[in-house]
Amino acid sequence: MSEANTRDRSPRNWLAFGLAIAILLVAVLAFTMYAQEMPADPLAGVWQGTVAGKPGNMQIFFTIEKRSDGAYMAKVDIPAQSARDIPVTGLRWHPPDLMLDMSSYGIVYEGKMAPDGSAINGRFKIGDDAPPLVLQRAAAVPDMRRPQEPQPPYPYEEIEVTFRNRAAGIDLAGTLTLPGGAGPFPAVVLISGSGPQDRNSAIAGHRPFLVAADYLTRRGIAVLRHDDRGCNRSGGNFHNATTADFAGDAGAAWEFLARQPRIDPKRVGLCGHSEGAIAAPMVAARNPKVAFLVLLAGTGIPGERLWFMQAESLARSRGAGEEAVRKELALSAKLFAVLKSESDPAIVEPEMKRIALEALAGMSAEEKKQLNESEEMQMADIKSYVADLDWNRFLASYDPAASLRRVHCPVLALHGEKDTQVDADVNLPAIARALNEGGNTGVETAELPGLNHLFQTAGTGHPREYGRIAETMAPAVLQRVADWILRTVRR
Repeated sequence: MSEANTRDRSPRNWLAFGLAIAILLVAVLAFTMYAQEMPADPLAGVWQGTVAGKPGNMQIFFTIEKRSDGAYMAKVDIPAQSARDIPVTGLRWHPPDLMLDMSSYGIVYEGKMAPDGSAINGRFKIGDDAPPLVLQRAAAVPDMRRPQEPQPPYPYEEIEVTFRNRAAGIDLAGTLTLPGGAGPFPAVVLISGSGPQDRNSAIAGHRPFLVAADYLTRRGIAVLRHDDRGCNRSGGNFHNATTADFAGDAGAAWEFLARQPRIDPKRVGLCGHSEGAIAAPMVAARNPKVAFLVLLAGTGIPGERLWFMQAESLARSRGAGEEAVRKELALSAKLFAVLKSESDPAIVEPEMKRIALEALAGMSAEEKKQLNESEEMQMADIKSYVADLDWNRFLASYDPAASLRRVHCPVLALHGEKDTQVDADVNLPAIARALNEGGNTGVETAELPGLNHLFQTAGTGHPREYGRIAETMAPAVLQRVADWILRTVRR
């Protein structure tokens, strides 16, 4: 910073001196205002840092809030990867030590807050890699809104709600949107896919459940969407839950929604996406009062078969050659065998690491490139498998047909033709077959051309495209779902 020379009396230097004083006063005022706006809690707020790595630096934003019950909750945003609102499923704060657990994604951040609370010095652990990450306070997370996302004011009522899963002993938080008028309205519970999800089912910079809830509510259908257990404002532990547990949460959501005064309890259904489309039939099989099901990208085959189909489909969507695909499937088979045979994480993790390193050693550089494989990515995947070991073991051995055969309400099942995660050609007929075997005559299925797993208009359908696509959900899908629900509940 330069100093004004007060001994020089020229008008030019007096002007420079005056400007310097003015800038200093503005800086002092800004500092005073910032100090006044600093949160009383030393941890709450937005924290930003940059991880150095390949192919370049990556900005990361953690938003930490303190709930009314005194517990902290947090989420992560990574703009460069179009990753938004990723829930942190574990937060430990023993001043000055902080741990943020996103092990479902193979990520953990561990740091220590500076004495003055201005920074958190730590490491961003991704698999076995742990680059340094210094977090400092930020004013806000960059805006990453997508074109289809609604903006308030809304032409309907939006209510923050909490309901209880009594069997599990946990409270779940969500948002209920109600059309204008007295009702009673038809209604639907939205059930998210795999991985820790907030009520908007945020993924790759998109919030599909926010978009879907807005569209359906504008069409006269009340919608309840909720945070997964252990995520955002919901209680419970995500990491020790299975699909059956998430079905229990969805069942509790249905019961809560059906009791609301402006809702017609005879016209309340469920809409599940991906894993949510596995959980929804589990609820309907136990509860004959469920009015309808909408299954989006659901599975109709055992988890073991789906596992191998996903590995092959993703590899081929990247243009991998036959030998590379063969090696990828061989690796998947060995990892899956460990999941089936072992339930102890202390055995599973080192054995999976050994298998992965051995497989990578047998791949050429070109094959690794084709498969997008690396030691770092494999270690992160294994961390994710182990973090949610009970969930992985359950889903791997579960056959959705068992519940589908016991569903007797009307069902709409939709798949995207370019879905590389849940193949439409195999799963859609399997869903229809299981429903028909149970005597269900109210089944409608459709494979929608050009759409991926998120029902976006896609190129290859590979998950790496999700964040690059501006569209959150194809408007034709939203219209088809709303039209079908309204037609079904009027019968």
